[in-house]
Amino acid sequence: MNVMQKKALVVDNDFFFVEFLSELLAKRGYRVLKAYDGKQGIARLEKDIVDILFADLILPKVDGRQFFKFVRNKYNGNHFTMVALSGTMIEQLGSLHEIGADYYIAKGPIDQLTIKLNEFMAEMESGSPLPRSDKKVLATGNVYPRRDAMELMNSLLFHQAMIEAVTVGIITVDDDTRILNANRAALEIIGARSVDVLNRPVGDLFAPEERAELIAGLKQVRRQRESDNFSFYATLRSRVVGTSVAAINLKDDYVGWVVVLEPAWQGDAKAPSN
Repeated sequence: MNVMQKKALVVDNDFFFVEFLSELLAKRGYRVLKAYDGKQGIARLEKDIVDILFADLILPKVDGRQFFKFVRNKYNGNHFTMVALSGTMIEQLGSLHEIGADYYIAKGPIDQLTIKLNEFMAEMESGSPLPRSDKKVLATGNVYPRRDAMELMNSLLFHQAMIEAVTVGIITVDDDTRILNANRAALEIIGARSVDVLNRPVGDLFAPEERAELIAGLKQVRRQRESDNFSFYATLRSRVVGTSVAAINLKDDYVGWVVVLEPAWQGDAKAPSN
């Protein structure tokens, strides 16, 4: 009788850690899928059904917290086990309940982590029920919070909270024009949930004629360095929305765009009528 091989997805921007964990899982009989940022992880899940997911909490493009929220909301957490891994797990103990993973494992020395992961997988494969809440966080030996890591995490969380608090819509777009993030105001303007827009082409949000103008703007601000931004009006959910596009420049390299949405004020002479 043929037994279907179980599949695992590993998402981490550390190539060597991905290889380490992939080898450990392969020895346990898993077929391993790999992704190196949150956006790649989403794309993998859209194409493959997995039995277990491992992902770091610090990821490029779509960060780990956002990634786990996306997976939990889209798949309702019922189809596979979700395991968060991080070298800053201990520093985030007070906010793990916001992430939504099933288990949390603190990274540590590889020899100790190998033992801990094999013990964890053996318990999972035995079909044991979910552990008590105080057993869901697993650490490799004595691990203590580090002040510099806590300051980094607090800084990241502050900047994320600041973007969420802004009253204009902010959409971050990758260099392939797919959406990496949309703040609360943007989701309200376009009338969608985060789970519905992540990794979706930003042009899909606009009507065909406005989509062409958006694409022209994306090209212009990327090709012409003197063009700080490109602006036009679009109609979203029957509202006229001022739309501005700017390129993201990181170390003299264009890595994506920011699209800003701001509903036009009633009586704005520059705004077209609906």
